[in-house]
Formats: sequence, structure tokens, C-alpha cells
Amino acid sequence: MNAERVMIDIKVNHAQRSGYFVRCHGLKQSIEKIESLQDTRVVGLVYDGGNSIELILDPPLIKIGDGEE
Repeated sequence: MNAERVMIDIKVNHAQRSGYFVRCHGLKQSIEKIESLQDTRVVGLVYDGGNSIELILDPPLIKIGDGEE
């Protein structure tokens, strides 16, 4: 049995499964790719109503110019 990673809005009381599924082939491929190429794990998603979903990573990727030296 594969472990599930459940992403929910913790501000919603009594959040539960709906049984409504959407196929996200591109999302699945993106998660697998970032986790295989980097030493990181997807721990969350941000959906702001647009056409993009941000992946929250642990540890986050360090971008050039983020103050890291």
C-alpha cells in the first residue's frame, strides 16, 4: 500500500474526502521529477484560483540571489 500525502486547508472545519477526483498527469510527473532530481520532498500545494499550482518543498530549493552565499 502506498502512503498518501493529503493536502488540506486547515482553516476549514471538518475537512474530509469528497470522492471527487481530477486527473493531473502533469502534476504527478512534476512531483516525481522534482523529488528524483533534488534532495527534497513535496509536502504541500498552493492553489490560488489560477491555472498554476505551487509545490511546497521540504527543504525548499535555494534560488540564486536569495541571500545564500
